[in-house]
Amino acid sequence: MEKLTVQEVINIAGGQEVLTNIGALSANKYFINVVDTVNEQLGWANHLKLNESQNLDILDIGTGSGFFPYICNLYGHYAESCDERYVLPWEEGYRHLKIDPVNYLFEKNKSVGNIFNKKFDLIVSFRSFIGTTKNWFPKNDVDIWNIDEWKFFLKDCSAHLLKNNNSRIFFSCNRADELPPYNTMPKEDITIWGSKELGNFFRPYQIDRGIHPNTFGNMFTITKEQIDKDL
Repeated sequence: MEKLTVQEVINIAGGQEVLTNIGALSANKYFINVVDTVNEQLGWANHLKLNESQNLDILDIGTGSGFFPYICNLYGHYAESCDERYVLPWEEGYRHLKIDPVNYLFEKNKSVGNIFNKKFDLIVSFRSFIGTTKNWFPKNDVDIWNIDEWKFFLKDCSAHLLKNNNSRIFFSCNRADELPPYNTMPKEDITIWGSKELGNFFRPYQIDRGIHPNTFGNMFTITKEQIDKDL
């Protein structure tokens, strides 16, 4: 199908005034700034060519506003999502978009098991704090993942969440070199992924940061086949 425009998505979702009012009443920054939110999330959907692909089962980790799965559904896909759902008062926004995120946080060395009771063609996360920060509150609760923790997460996704060899993970992560403890270390001792060891680990799967205008961090993509073969 043709790419949707930002205004088309906003209109389908009820219009800017309705969405902004929901945001103002619920302190939902994503609805208050709905044009910017939809522009970013639609940009990711179009970068992934979801308007062109066959129907996919998609999981959005750390969905925030819920607009990414909403857009996926508009493009004819089946999208599920998860987040720390009851930390922020965004329930009205989820109800309005008919999005029902699973209240789930991916943690270090903790298997997802059958939380979703489904496997997916594509798993995404944008501005992801996975591997860098354990919780939003308190904000100094830093819990860095090293290579072993990342391997556990990826292999667990392969076992429990990815459908087949071509199924993949696509992440845009917050830059670890801008977060504690790496932001206080000499630049020659770190990479955008944190340690030099993590930089070497992600290098085969890293995506050029210049290919997407909404990129705030560093990106990687990896297939189930690569996980099972390489890790």
